[in-house]
Amino acid sequence: MRASSYGGAGRFTTVDAPMPKPGAGEALLRVRRVGICGTDLHIFQGHLDHRVPKGGVIGHETFAEVVGAPRGSGFDAGDRVVVDPVVSCGACRACRMGATYLCQKLKVRGVDVTGGMQEYWTVPVTQMLRVPDTLNDDQAAVIEPLAVATHDVDRVGVKRGDRVLVFGGGPIGALIAMVARGRGAEVAVVEINPYRIGLLEELRLTTVGPDIDVHKFVETVTDGDGVDIAFEVTGNPAAARMVTDVVRVWGTVSIVAIHAEPIPINLYRMFERELTIHGARLYARRDWEEAIQLAASGAVPLAPLVTRTIPLDALRQGMEQALAGGPVMKILVDVTR
Repeated sequence: MRASSYGGAGRFTTVDAPMPKPGAGEALLRVRRVGICGTDLHIFQGHLDHRVPKGGVIGHETFAEVVGAPRGSGFDAGDRVVVDPVVSCGACRACRMGATYLCQKLKVRGVDVTGGMQEYWTVPVTQMLRVPDTLNDDQAAVIEPLAVATHDVDRVGVKRGDRVLVFGGGPIGALIAMVARGRGAEVAVVEINPYRIGLLEELRLTTVGPDIDVHKFVETVTDGDGVDIAFEVTGNPAAARMVTDVVRVWGTVSIVAIHAEPIPINLYRMFERELTIHGARLYARRDWEEAIQLAASGAVPLAPLVTRTIPLDALRQGMEQALAGGPVMKILVDVTR
């Protein structure tokens, strides 16, 4: 079978790999789609070489079809599934607290251990969730980032009437905005990419483009109070520096993006307004279940976010396209091609 092998920064090679054999409690999956996300771009740039082994197979936003599953597992051949990539120990303090996705020995399939960027894959059935037939393959492949968004929105407790500002209108930022809007919040998204601004506006989201002063926008729409909640989803130091400036007294900041290096942040505003700052990482089972429900009901449209699908052999070029910006939102790898 074909698999994409990581060879270090900037290098992916399609190789012949042995067919995996399911262990106890595992299913054999035929992978259909894998999304390229921000974490994958960090891998591509070599930022996560301390975690990703050379020769490893990445891919954690995975949609697949069951080839075979253990008897009594509740899954049958032909079932369409997404895979929760979290591998936790179940025994550490975080796991005992119920935060298995923050396990002190956490491993993520597609980062630390073998992921879905291969034709066939074996995973524990406990990490699989069934996908409704109403969602096509491309939509199903966006459920994982939607689970990130549902977790992020739940983490800060977005509620009806909240004013929410999202820094970054990429796939995760757009999904956070739509989930928050579904909770009854008034949402605006800060974005500089013209293509993404147009797409966000097609999704009926208010945008704050590069020609608009963010501080003045917030002052105008909140009568000088500041927004209730701000999400930092860009990974850009300038956005992180600004995010505490736009939040009201007793407001909340959520740091969603990966910042590979320590960066300045305005802690005086945190002190001055008694802000709460949250980190938001990965997801729990309930976040996946909510994501599937939102996608299946059409409450959060996923199809408009998919810019293109590419074959497995074009993974490196897909990474380069995503990094270059321009007219791109979400790139999916069609592993069947």
